[in-house]
Amino acid sequence: MRHNWIPRLAFRNLLRYKRRTLITAGAIACGLCFYIWVDSVLVAAADESVRNLRWYETAEMMLARPGYLEDRESLPLGLTFFWSDITDELNAIGIFSAPRVQFGADIVFFKDPFPEDGYVPARIIAIDPVVDTRVFHLKDTLGEGRWLERGREEVMLGRWFAEDIGASIGASLIAITETRDGYAQTIDLEIVGILDSANPIVNREGFYIPLDIADAYLELGGEVTSLFLSWPGAEQRRSMPKKASKIIEAADLEASGWEIQASDYVATMDAEKSGSATIIFLILIIAAVGISNTMLMAVYERSRELGIMRALGMPNWKIRLLFLWESAGIGFVGSVLGIAIGALVNIFLVNNGLDYSVFMRDSNIGYRNTGIFYGSWHMAGYLNSLLLGVLLSVAVAAVSIHRILKMKISASLRFH
Repeated sequence: MRHNWIPRLAFRNLLRYKRRTLITAGAIACGLCFYIWVDSVLVAAADESVRNLRWYETAEMMLARPGYLEDRESLPLGLTFFWSDITDELNAIGIFSAPRVQFGADIVFFKDPFPEDGYVPARIIAIDPVVDTRVFHLKDTLGEGRWLERGREEVMLGRWFAEDIGASIGASLIAITETRDGYAQTIDLEIVGILDSANPIVNREGFYIPLDIADAYLELGGEVTSLFLSWPGAEQRRSMPKKASKIIEAADLEASGWEIQASDYVATMDAEKSGSATIIFLILIIAAVGISNTMLMAVYERSRELGIMRALGMPNWKIRLLFLWESAGIGFVGSVLGIAIGALVNIFLVNNGLDYSVFMRDSNIGYRNTGIFYGSWHMAGYLNSLLLGVLLSVAVAAVSIHRILKMKISASLRFH
């Protein structure tokens, strides 16, 4: 026997009880709107963070002496290597490379032109002004002044770093550090550029000098602490050419992808995802409560109608199927409505974003984002919204109708 009349009857009931349908669908739509907004912002923030991490800090891969990565936070100068030979070999197979040296120093500055005398500890990154641009996007963030030049004792600062010490273009700083052999050394540096990056680490800690100046003052003899790599298609997850592995192995260097270099960031993001999942779960719980209340009310309102159906001989499974079809229809209407409203609001998020820069300047919550959190068109989120809306409605209706069908027919007929 065919039962295609059940979906048709369910559709007619949706139109017959318009007010109840709209109220229930509205509860679903509200919950899914919030889900779409949160999902949109979190996905965009995660994608932007990974991009900014790779563009300004880690590139796609770092080559270093074995053990350097584990001891990197102490900024050791004892684990260095010659980079020119391996760079030529890598360039020959289409891999771009950028040498860098990282070391610690105390930065000293004096009143006039600075607001007051003082000093701050800093992590100095020495870069080659010419080849660094092949791998990193740092030059694109130059907000004031000019880019570094080889052979000149000069420095570029991150914007927040410069603001904190009151630095300006043309002012001079003194970096007090040690050579590789442990001898005290001072470097006089002129500020020539202020960087305004999308990466908060660059803005907060950025201190960049020419590589050849660092080599001379630190007595490195042409060696570097790390060599960063990039290659065409890397951002689309294209793997490194196989020939590179043999070159790296022959040079006795250790290769670390961006995920390994940024293991602390990855761990933080995992924790952030857990927290975000909790927020989304709470949003769905709130939506489920609203749906259950309206759905229960809708079912109990029709208890006498159900009693009549059962008295006339309609089996329970058909009644249950009828209500499940109705609830699926309400869920679908609510999901479509929620997706439509969520998409309209998401246009604003994608184009303008939410400004949290006041909080991001002085705190580090893990995201490599300076404070403007934009939305994204995350299609999986919209599909999940549609499925969640329908499934939540069906699940709540299944529980509600089960409770009604456990009542005796006579009790259902007397129900008010």
